[in-house]
Amino acid sequence: MSYVIVKMVRTSDGSSHLPVILLDSNSEVMEFENETEAEEMRRRFQVNSDSGYSYQLKKIGIDE
Repeated sequence: MSYVIVKMVRTSDGSSHLPVILLDSNSEVMEFENETEAEEMRRRFQVNSDSGYSYQLKKIGIDE
């Protein structure tokens, strides 16, 4: 099981949010092996957001 961070970006009219999966420096999906590591990074993004974005964790993959 892996985790990704989703940035909720407001649409230009401000009426709704568009989910955007974060990418790493190689333009690949920023993927985390465990929830703790992903949550720590999500918190960093949230604390440093000066544009009012919100960040969420999403579980990806298939449970084995």
